[in-house]
Amino acid sequence: MPNVRTVSEHGSFRLIERDGRYAVIEARDGQVYGLHGESGNRPSAPDRPDATEAVVAPGDWNAEDVARRRFEELTARGEELARKIW
Repeated sequence: MPNVRTVSEHGSFRLIERDGRYAVIEARDGQVYGLHGESGNRPSAPDRPDATEAVVAPGDWNAEDVARRRFEELTARGEELARKIW
């Protein structure tokens, strides 16, 4: 089983790390989702430690600064959307 750890979590997004490489996933309703793929057709799997391999494409693992920047952009957009909805 891959050694994946959650580095940071904000809203439905998680910044994760595996072997010194980083990625961002979305977790909601007991599922985790990759960020690649068309809207409504993103890879998903039950939210378990081994789910990362099913939802993160090999090319979606990045250096920490790249993944952290994406994580921050996504969480900022999520907060903005929440303010508009509520």
